[in-house]
Amino acid sequence: MIVVTSFFVAAAIVAQAACTNPKVRMEWNQMSASQKSLYVQATQALAARPASGQYSNPAIMGWHDFVQTHSDQAYWAHGNAQFYPYHRAMVWQFELALVSTGIWPSNLGVPYFDWSAVSQNWWTHDIFTDQYFGEISSSDPDRCVLTGAFSKSKYQVPQNDRNRVVTGDQKCLRRNAQRSPLTDAVTITQSLAATSFVTFTSQAPGVYYDSTNYHADGHGVLGGPGGDMANPSVSPNDPIFWLHHGLVDKYWWRWQQQCEQFKQDYGGNLMRADDPMSGGTAIASSNQYVESWPFVVAQLLDTQGDTLCYTYSQSAGDLTPPPIQCPAFVKNNNTMTPPPPPPTVSTLDETWVKLMFIGMVKPKALVDWNVAANGGNAPAVVDGPVVFGRDNLNTTVHTSSSAMTASGVTNESTTAFTKTAATTDAATSTGTAEPTTTEEAVLEEEPQEEFTVLQNADGSQTVSYKLANHTVEIPSGYSILKVHHGYVDTSASGKLKRIFPTIPAIPYVPQPDAPVNVIVGANPCHLAYPELLPREYVEKMGMCWQNYQNIHNLEKMRVDEFNANNCTTLYSPSSMMYQ
Repeated sequence: MIVVTSFFVAAAIVAQAACTNPKVRMEWNQMSASQKSLYVQATQALAARPASGQYSNPAIMGWHDFVQTHSDQAYWAHGNAQFYPYHRAMVWQFELALVSTGIWPSNLGVPYFDWSAVSQNWWTHDIFTDQYFGEISSSDPDRCVLTGAFSKSKYQVPQNDRNRVVTGDQKCLRRNAQRSPLTDAVTITQSLAATSFVTFTSQAPGVYYDSTNYHADGHGVLGGPGGDMANPSVSPNDPIFWLHHGLVDKYWWRWQQQCEQFKQDYGGNLMRADDPMSGGTAIASSNQYVESWPFVVAQLLDTQGDTLCYTYSQSAGDLTPPPIQCPAFVKNNNTMTPPPPPPTVSTLDETWVKLMFIGMVKPKALVDWNVAANGGNAPAVVDGPVVFGRDNLNTTVHTSSSAMTASGVTNESTTAFTKTAATTDAATSTGTAEPTTTEEAVLEEEPQEEFTVLQNADGSQTVSYKLANHTVEIPSGYSILKVHHGYVDTSASGKLKRIFPTIPAIPYVPQPDAPVNVIVGANPCHLAYPELLPREYVEKMGMCWQNYQNIHNLEKMRVDEFNANNCTTLYSPSSMMYQ
């Protein structure tokens, strides 16, 4: 097996030997007890290995390397075309790192947890026992995991993570999950009907590449309020991260297996043109590197190609997808040499830190999401850890004025301009985070072809994108901080707001024959709705609340359809009838 040791070596071995004996990644519950034990031992060995500070050679990487680079690249690797290939490369490197411990067999792929097949009672599985990865929550005041291989007495999270500013116990893994349903396989499977990568990843204004909320729900529900899994800055602290992202990668893999063309289909947009791997364009291309890892996207599209060599087992959540008509196969003859990466690939976008994590500074204490009481609009305030971040914080997240930059073109000109945060707090549908400083926002010039900013007579601004057919309306009194492909980060009255293009609301329409107020397990043929995560959490994850709510309403209607059928012709592996 070839271990890639540099980006330049990666570019040179695109045409290495094709995969002939792929590893099979098994679902957790398909593994024997001895295999599960070996996996736990290998993860512990990796967690005990010192961080290497590099990400190209998995043979010397430690657990904390994965946590750190995922934290550093969170801004660039989420919410755009790069999400799936970035995390595929991450799990592949993790798999090779486990093999390098000498404990995990080289002929076995890393496991995944198909929680979509047990969406109603996922917490009953032995993953969450002292024998393996510990309880879903604990009585510890800091929500530290007290049992299992990564318990407070056996594991310490990285201490050099500059994104994690905490009080309380700063060394333990935190998990605070509740016994709440997850997105079911009957819903996730519907998205496999997409006929292009852009459609599959839902790359539209205000859409967060996840047309069923399954990725966000997995993090939010499995981590819980205050849990590391629910925090994109530190989610790989939790070994559950890898089991969850195994399922995420399998979901993409399942879509790709339907048509030969899908195994080379990639496109859409990156977060911004100044992505260090973009080569100066916001357009996603398969000849671009992914953040952190020594691969170009083209090497990551086929899991049995010239670089990767694995496949997935069939699991209970693999329901038959809707029928599709495959597009004609057109061989990709792109032989362009990818641009060399910058000297340092572990770049941290400080504005991402500012916008996503500044809300932790003034905490709101929570025990659970308490969605039933508030409809998901705002978490109930009770004693406990904060909804986002690791603890109640009394420190300030600092950032320099130079980091608070955004770029654009004013009145169709190419003049860079400077604005100071205004004092008007106009109403928008976006979330609010409270900054610790009222520093001036300096807007610097970006490639002119990306967008323009039009100053309107009423003081509002219109951001128009030249690579996409949508606009973002910025109310009067808001100062633009950064313009992204699908949204704009702004500030007004000392508050940060992320504004998305306006999208129509999709109302929930009840199914007349469906039962109401379904409780998990009350009827073996009925499913309970997946949990609606709080608006505060969704927006601090950088997601559009309206889009998330639309998807949740569609999920509820899909569950209603299943429940009204009463197991007559529709099937879900999560139904207690089949547990």
